[in-house]
Amino acid sequence: DRFGRQVTYMRMSITDRCDFRCVYCMDEEMTFMPREQLLSLEEIVFLLRAFCELGVEKVRITGGEPLVRRNVDWLFKEIGKLKQATSLQELTLTSNGSQLAKYADGMVAAGVDRVNISLDSLQKKRFKDLTRTGDLDVVLAGIKATTEAGFKRVKLNAVIMKGRNDDEIIALAQFAIDNNLDISY
Repeated sequence: DRFGRQVTYMRMSITDRCDFRCVYCMDEEMTFMPREQLLSLEEIVFLLRAFCELGVEKVRITGGEPLVRRNVDWLFKEIGKLKQATSLQELTLTSNGSQLAKYADGMVAAGVDRVNISLDSLQKKRFKDLTRTGDLDVVLAGIKATTEAGFKRVKLNAVIMKGRNDDEIIALAQFAIDNNLDISY
């Protein structure tokens, strides 16, 4: 960069779409970018290859919810191959957990090392209220799938809001401990 620092970490948002409408993140009725304005999966791989050939070692795939992007499993396989041909050492995903049960095994096989999962409540009704559309049981099944699939690290991210879920800080921490997960608030 302009200060002479080597850039070795980058985030790549692959979609603005999400299957949740979390109260702190999205309106209930979102206007998304037209699909034709998004980078194609091939363009994403091309850019990541270029950055990794220039020294990027860590890539985090984000969104919206990245796993709602069509053919995302192909994308992970292609990015995973960059570990053999470039400086890429670590591939991470940030997810709301809704699709993890479907994709966890394939992501590990493709070379995804870590996953960060948003989890703001362990109470079904509150979870539904915070996400507007989410199902806590589906996310918990996704978390279980990640641990069973063998990710090197699974981390929970919780957005704590006064008067909404701040009474769950200890419960969320205990859930992380009980399931051998990292957590950040």
